[in-house]
Amino acid sequence: MAKVSIQIVTWNSMRYIFDCLESIIRQSFRDFSILVIDNASSDGTVEFIRGHYPSVSVLQNFKNLGFCKANNQGIQLASGDYILVMNPDVILADDFLEKLISSADRHPYAGSFGGKTLKLFSQPIDQQDQEGLRKIIKSDIIDSAGLAIFKNRKVVNRGEGQKDAGQYDEVEQVFGLSGSCVLYRRKALEEVKIKSEYFDDNFFAYKEDIDLAWRLQLCGHSGWYFPEAVCYHRRSLSSVKTGGLKALVQSRRKISKTLKSASLRNHCLMLVKNDQWPNIILALPWFLFRQAEIFIYILVFELFQCRGFVKFLQFLPETLSKRKIIMANKKVKARDIRKWFK
Repeated sequence: MAKVSIQIVTWNSMRYIFDCLESIIRQSFRDFSILVIDNASSDGTVEFIRGHYPSVSVLQNFKNLGFCKANNQGIQLASGDYILVMNPDVILADDFLEKLISSADRHPYAGSFGGKTLKLFSQPIDQQDQEGLRKIIKSDIIDSAGLAIFKNRKVVNRGEGQKDAGQYDEVEQVFGLSGSCVLYRRKALEEVKIKSEYFDDNFFAYKEDIDLAWRLQLCGHSGWYFPEAVCYHRRSLSSVKTGGLKALVQSRRKISKTLKSASLRNHCLMLVKNDQWPNIILALPWFLFRQAEIFIYILVFELFQCRGFVKFLQFLPETLSKRKIIMANKKVKARDIRKWFK
């Protein structure tokens, strides 16, 4: 039985999967297995993997079940002490697993672990914009150094968009890790699962990593950031730090086109499930101002997002039931969570 179960959810990921799998195969740490859960790809992803990587197991779904449910399928099948959830558009440094696993072994009560994720870019070779003819560029721009959460309940990737100048070179605890590449301790996942769900199936995709990080924190399972473990990510959806309202709207339109109404829906689901009344009351001015900002923005620029709120209301009874389970099983006090709100 392999110590680490690596799982990758694919959906028309042919343009990424070769580089991803090759980076795994080059790992100096060898005690792992690989499972690809495919969500009904139509671009030859499954055929390519089966034809070129016979040691990689493939679970083929016949419709797109979403990132959450597909990952839950993988976790249920996994047998390792650790489970590495990674996107197909991630490339690992050759010693990534060696660095991450050795660090995780030194923190037996922690639940999640991650390394320094830098941005990965690609450009056409000879200006030919064809898939398979693109040069990979590993940058020194930070994609994520863990997750940070604020009093207004906004969650960001620490350092995203900054040039890596050593400002995140300290080993430290973080609120959580980005779901693009995160290592979970299997025992911790079993403790926070609700029925058969580790990630919440109702999220489908987007903010599911934050929700799981919050639940792990509530059960006393810390998240750890280890900067020596390096990987690279082609993030297509990035937060905008500068450029004013126009840049924000343009970026949000791109994100909304991809995620449709998942952003608002999952934001509401996450808060209902995990937030605690003492912490909400103590952060009420920041909390209310942020929710008002979201509401006004949606009314002015993204009225279609109201569909997400309707979907949230449909999920609300089930979400409240999940909240009861989460709060009944929590092992830390509200003040222990409150320390993470910046």
